[in-house]
Amino acid sequence: MGASVTIKELGIGTTVNLAGNFSLKVDKAGTYTIVCSFVGYKSIEQTLNVSSGVEKIKTSFNLQEDAGELSEIVVQGVLDKSDDSFAFRSEKNADQVTNVMSAKTIQLLPDITVGNILQRVSGVSIVRNSSGDGQYAIIRGMDKRYNYTLVNGIKIPSPDNKNRYVPLDIFPADLLERLEVVKSLTPNMEGDAIGGAMNMIMKSAPPSLSISATVAGGVSNVFSASRPFSGFSTDVPSKSPETLYGPNYPAKPTDFGVKQLQYYNKNMPVNYVMNFSIGNRVLNNKLGFIVALSYQNIYRGTNSIFYSPSEPTPLPNPNTYQFYEIQLREFSNLQKRLGAHAKLDYSINSKNKLSLYNLFSQLSEEQHRSYHNPEGHGKVTADFHDRSKYTVQNVFNSSLRGDHSLLPKLKLDWTASYSIATSNTPAWSDMTVRYRYDDSGTLVSTALLPVDQQWTNNTDKDYTGYVNLNYSLKPNLDISTGGMARFKNRDNLRTAYELNTIIPGSNTSDYQAYTSIDQATFNFLPQQYGYASSTDPNNYTAKENITAGYVQGKYTVARFNIVGGARFENTLQEYHSQLSPLLPGRDGSIAYSDLLPSLNVKYALTEKQNLRLSYYKAISRPNYFEFVPVTLPGDNWDEEGNYDIKHVSADNYDFRYELFDKGRDQLLAGIFYKQINNPIEFGLDPKGVSSYAVKPYNYGTAINYGFELVVAKYIGNFGLSANYTYTNSSITTNKLLIHQISSTESSKDIVPQTRPLQGQSNHIANASFIYKNAKLGLDAQLAWVFTGRRINFVSPFKDLDYWQRDFSQLDLSAEKRIFKKFNLFVKITNLTDAPLIVEVINPNNLGDVPGQDRSDRIVVQKDVFHQTFLAGVRYKL
Repeated sequence: MGASVTIKELGIGTTVNLAGNFSLKVDKAGTYTIVCSFVGYKSIEQTLNVSSGVEKIKTSFNLQEDAGELSEIVVQGVLDKSDDSFAFRSEKNADQVTNVMSAKTIQLLPDITVGNILQRVSGVSIVRNSSGDGQYAIIRGMDKRYNYTLVNGIKIPSPDNKNRYVPLDIFPADLLERLEVVKSLTPNMEGDAIGGAMNMIMKSAPPSLSISATVAGGVSNVFSASRPFSGFSTDVPSKSPETLYGPNYPAKPTDFGVKQLQYYNKNMPVNYVMNFSIGNRVLNNKLGFIVALSYQNIYRGTNSIFYSPSEPTPLPNPNTYQFYEIQLREFSNLQKRLGAHAKLDYSINSKNKLSLYNLFSQLSEEQHRSYHNPEGHGKVTADFHDRSKYTVQNVFNSSLRGDHSLLPKLKLDWTASYSIATSNTPAWSDMTVRYRYDDSGTLVSTALLPVDQQWTNNTDKDYTGYVNLNYSLKPNLDISTGGMARFKNRDNLRTAYELNTIIPGSNTSDYQAYTSIDQATFNFLPQQYGYASSTDPNNYTAKENITAGYVQGKYTVARFNIVGGARFENTLQEYHSQLSPLLPGRDGSIAYSDLLPSLNVKYALTEKQNLRLSYYKAISRPNYFEFVPVTLPGDNWDEEGNYDIKHVSADNYDFRYELFDKGRDQLLAGIFYKQINNPIEFGLDPKGVSSYAVKPYNYGTAINYGFELVVAKYIGNFGLSANYTYTNSSITTNKLLIHQISSTESSKDIVPQTRPLQGQSNHIANASFIYKNAKLGLDAQLAWVFTGRRINFVSPFKDLDYWQRDFSQLDLSAEKRIFKKFNLFVKITNLTDAPLIVEVINPNNLGDVPGQDRSDRIVVQKDVFHQTFLAGVRYKL
């Protein structure tokens, strides 16, 4: 696939299509020399005699690898690592179970962020944010806590204020050279990936001058004149009064801004995307560089129905679902996504090379959420709520790497890396306006309830060093050893205030009349509300020091390729919170060590077929905040920390058959099995059932197993690429059961419940119908993704978990060459307007309330996103 076929005498040629075929038209009889060539393979010439009147001549070429061309220096200078053929070959030759997606494939997908791209990979499903974009990845049914994210093989920190997993909607897709999802580990990889590792390989310096640029625009179909985008100004105080003036400062109402609560409307705002890159090799190919920039300005919206849960009742059935209120929500999100990366590599000589890489990625999101309860609090009161949240998340990584040939058989590489992730949310504001009516429905009063404002800021810094030493003991035996040290510092700051709107001297229910937010008068009643909390558990610092060493051997004999060894990791975690010194768990630390063996065996049945068998042991560390034993409000129920939480370990087994046929034809079929020790899941705190707080616990042993199937078949210019994954898991946790024990008495008992792991779907699938015509310069695909039902929130009550209903989305993308270096493209997502529905699998006794469509289950959330359209032009030199 992609090989060049030319006729010497005529100077015409073509490329091999997806199915491994080509055709050339000759108008005159004669003898012609046909040349077939491809990078890394020996060119072949054939002589063909074309007779007059002959309509078709069939021929074929069997290219053989050229060992000389495949030397390391030539590969780095010639092979296009963003091409499908390189990804295809990487998947085939990898030492472990891996899926690879090339930049060429990514470019043609309907997706523009890494988070959305991942849903196309076999065995991967995504967790979507409030705007419907993919934010986190679930790999083989293992929730986001069990996976990690790499940039060029370097683990990066997270801007999340509580968790260690990285939100993947930060990264623009067009910066990638390829995307790798690694599903079995080798000893030289970090060991905390029970589900897998996502490695974003960013663009490298090209062999010659390369310039590319893209400009595109579009709309999100959710917005219209009747449902406009509702935005606000981000010109708000970036720091809280406490941060500016100290913890003993009594805040004044004039210290707070209200511009973020003054909203404006846009009927059909325009989205736009721009990116640019330039790269080259200079100084006799010694110095390579690439600089790439990407900017996205995207308006996204969601219409949502949300049920706020309350304590269930014992009748008519045990744990009968109840809700506090219905919220009809509208989200207006403006996402500004900026990505920039620069890479330099310099060959000092044939034995020494240095490279410097820098990545900066930023996602700023302006989110306005408005909602009201259509049921109201009786017929005479209606509350309308508005929330303005402006968050800026940054990820920066800088890595210096050296590659050295110390002796003919001894190689050394090292990397020094600095990474920082930050998140800042200034003046997060919530306000409620209450409308009162008389019995006839006439508006009597409009009042402004107290306004909440808070500032949150967190930073996660990594200082990391890697060193690897490789010795070729024999031509077919390599021995590697190395180590890693990472020193992480994390801090989190939250400051919250309540601006009261009670009329001074009145009783507590007399709120001031509301006309507009800029006319409101605020005060602090009582006066202590003007001081930030000195014991807010959201304020903490944490450290995590990880040191690791490994020994690895790679042995190739006959058709076997064996990579095995062991990794040793030592972890020290500690935190210091702002809790009262009188409370337990104000400070804490824990240290532990793990020995992580692994073995990957690949057997080549033929040149095109592999069998893989692998085993690896992996761990998962608790999230930073899960140690702090305090209760905090969550989206559905209060959440509580657990300073006795332990880290997770797992034994992972894989078996896979691989067929890499002509062109891009492919068949991958495998099974996997995971035994997870001390899995972390949320369960009910048995100390106080009346509070219904959920708390992270270790629950014995869980099992996760399944199989994957990947099929790609191409006929001429048409192709089908599809994958399917079946996953099954089981875990038993504690739940609360409220049930009737007599006609006048009910009981609350802690009982076990066996269920799947959070985030695990039994069925996930992808299918892409592809058309590719090199002569016309046309590429098109219809892409379908399916995610089976899964638990996306674990309830503290038995059988009241929140399940995401089966979700299916259909997208379309196409690209057409219009001039030699210019292409037009279009991307359309969610053609069928699929909603995201969350439900409780329980009899529906709610009656006539919004959003319900079945009697055997209860819809607790329904998000509607509609379609997004993007069209643009791409230039490449």
